[in-house]
Amino acid sequence: MPLITSGVLRGFYAPEYRGNSIVNLLASLLRARGGRSPHPGLEGFPAGAFRAARRAVYLVLDGLGEYQLQWYLKQAGKSPFFAAHPRQVITTVFPATTAAAVTTFATGAPPYEHGILGWHLHLGDLGMVSTILMGVTRTGTPMAKPDFPLKEYLRLPSYLESVPGRRSLISYGAIPDSRYSRAGLRWHESSACTTLTGLVRQVVAFARGRGRALAYAYWPGLDSLCHEWGCFHAKTMRHMIALDGAMARLCAALKKTGTALVVTADHGLVDTPPERCIELRDVPGFYDCLAMLPSGDAREVSCFVRPARLNRFRGILRTSLRHACACVEGDALVQGGFFGRGKQHPALSQRVGDFVLIAREGYAFNTTPPGMRSGFKRGNHGGMSPEEMRVPLYVMTG
Repeated sequence: MPLITSGVLRGFYAPEYRGNSIVNLLASLLRARGGRSPHPGLEGFPAGAFRAARRAVYLVLDGLGEYQLQWYLKQAGKSPFFAAHPRQVITTVFPATTAAAVTTFATGAPPYEHGILGWHLHLGDLGMVSTILMGVTRTGTPMAKPDFPLKEYLRLPSYLESVPGRRSLISYGAIPDSRYSRAGLRWHESSACTTLTGLVRQVVAFARGRGRALAYAYWPGLDSLCHEWGCFHAKTMRHMIALDGAMARLCAALKKTGTALVVTADHGLVDTPPERCIELRDVPGFYDCLAMLPSGDAREVSCFVRPARLNRFRGILRTSLRHACACVEGDALVQGGFFGRGKQHPALSQRVGDFVLIAREGYAFNTTPPGMRSGFKRGNHGGMSPEEMRVPLYVMTG
């Protein structure tokens, strides 16, 4: 069961890697398109329809959690796509964050295999904490010189490469040409868009191309608005309406193109009131206990603790942070399968913290480097709440 009923993580929500997660979705999709995956398939996936389709697209709407979607549908009245088609609910990966999940969407591998564990990733062998998708350190400097062999360093597996035919990436702005995309995520062609209209246009153009092909499309707009304004702000609501309309227009345009479509998300978010945002560098003695700046996300923080300060670290947790988080040993998360299963990434053990703080309801953390200005986001993710872990899945077979 996804709801954990015992131990330090009691009451938290775990990924369902045995048949109801985005890893299983990718496993079914890749096998249906002639590729391979060692992971179980998604329960109820219409593999035959995707096998027969001339072209297939899986489209990820960043931040569209099932909880937010249910809220939207209660407010919207009319819904041309989200309420007009059946959906099921699956889980994302842990951590429930963009960097980990989109790497799964681009490779077919869980975090256990690809080793990307958060927006801020501990790279102990390089002596830094990186903002890995952006290719910079926590202070904004490039994480490596242009000639650094990033692809060889990251060693991302890719079951996606086993799919015959053309593979395309359709994404936002500079993402298709980013160093991270070029280093590890393998595509025959890529295209960029900056508007929802452009996204629809690019997907339709792909669908009308010749031959069998598979495309991964990605839109980040909702996630950005949730971070800045909150999950239920009027600006967020307006974007949900725009997404609803864009998906309806896309479905209409894909008719008679022989294209099968999946629409899903990488994670959901939760709103965090300012009084429950904790800047960890301001917790007395906390940073003194660490060998490296914390990594991870606002609701999942990896801590690398100096052995001589272990007792003090535990004391600070008891007195200052126990109300805001559960603290789990990183090895327990690895061995417990929270990052998935498969062939373990060679750097996984050094990237997960000695201890991982998983935020309780309503709380979030900042891990700002000393000397830099602190800033909190209204909506956050990365943790193990149902709101973050559960995402909708629409499967349109035409």
